[in-house]
Amino acid sequence: MPASTAVRIVQITDLHLKVEPGSRLWGADVDAGLHAVLADIRQRQPAADFVLATGDLVGDEPQAYPRLRELLATLGKPVYCLPGNHDFPGPMQQVLSGGLVRRERYIAVGNWQIVLLDSSFPGSPVGHLARGELGLLDTVLATNPDLHTLICLHHNPLPIGTGWLDTMTVSNGAVLFAVLDRYPQVRAVLFGHIHSEFSSRRGDVHLLATPATSVQFKPNTPDPQVDDVPPGYRWLELYPDGTVATGVKRVEWAAGRPT
Repeated sequence: MPASTAVRIVQITDLHLKVEPGSRLWGADVDAGLHAVLADIRQRQPAADFVLATGDLVGDEPQAYPRLRELLATLGKPVYCLPGNHDFPGPMQQVLSGGLVRRERYIAVGNWQIVLLDSSFPGSPVGHLARGELGLLDTVLATNPDLHTLICLHHNPLPIGTGWLDTMTVSNGAVLFAVLDRYPQVRAVLFGHIHSEFSSRRGDVHLLATPATSVQFKPNTPDPQVDDVPPGYRWLELYPDGTVATGVKRVEWAAGRPT
């Protein structure tokens, strides 16, 4: 890819796919939402270089990974995956070990590098970055100081103002930011988990979350509340000078609305 060309990415997250088609999560048809999102990406994002799938790819059913791979492969472009708290890193790695749809840890493209971290912790909805994950991040950042960097993980690394979800942030988020603060090439941190859109900044770093392809949760509420808005995805353009352009696209999905 020429150095003058923007890297074009699509992020999808929180698919919660089951083995059985038509399964519902909080009343929302997860298949209907995913199909609507994938159709919109195929139609509106043909120039995307690849897709990032940031966790909770399946809904507590490791047997759903082959079905997940089949559905995501219809995009016809690489889909790089990381696990969330409803995933199973072992089976996920086994099924998504090659081809267009695969588990990935690191991507270098153009003037950018992308680090995909595992914030899942066995048996808990709370996020946590193990020592090995933080070590990987530190090593990558120290080795490539001239590459603008996008960090991806599943859990929100800091509170976002939604009380019940803020009990499940990355438990050692302060340690994560202590690493990031040492490296000025970090441009953005991208995550899912909150099933809603979020955009903020911490110094010069963008903090970005994306709507789920499944059920949506109302932001800024103390207790869980389903939001009657469509699912969606995020597009990003990463420019050679480190600039990040991004936005969220929601899709129509009347057939899959929460009941």
